[in-house]
Amino acid sequence: MELGCFLAGAILSTQGHSLVDEIQHITEPLKDFFSALFFTSIGLHIFPTFVLYEFSILLSLTFVVVITKCMTAAFVLGFLLPTTDSNIKWIVASGLAQVSEFSFVLGSRARRLGILSREVYLLILGITTLSLLLAPVLWHFSTYRFKRLPRSVNVH
Repeated sequence: MELGCFLAGAILSTQGHSLVDEIQHITEPLKDFFSALFFTSIGLHIFPTFVLYEFSILLSLTFVVVITKCMTAAFVLGFLLPTTDSNIKWIVASGLAQVSEFSFVLGSRARRLGILSREVYLLILGITTLSLLLAPVLWHFSTYRFKRLPRSVNVH
């Protein structure tokens, strides 16, 4: 179903800007409603007792995932972007560092198919949630830090 929705959106996006703008204007309230419903349903799956009991594991795994994704993105962007402006590389890498909401969908499917145990599924939910909560802090830190640097400074 998720793939069908993605393909429908991709097909509609090729129909021209006026049609896309009109569809976006009409569906904006629905998007907001379903976003709220999606994150509420994810919140219902998270068990506070599990998060408190496994907080040290969740926190360390979250930091490992976020730092690994940030460094990997910065490494790849180092090859794609010009070397004169590495500040952009770190800002974009910090924006890509969180775990995507799509991991909720993948984890749920894997749990229903019996591929993941309940504990691993709860770890995935916890790591994804913590990384999403950490994303604005990381973004603010990277933009604040690099606004203060002079443009001639090259950070690697």
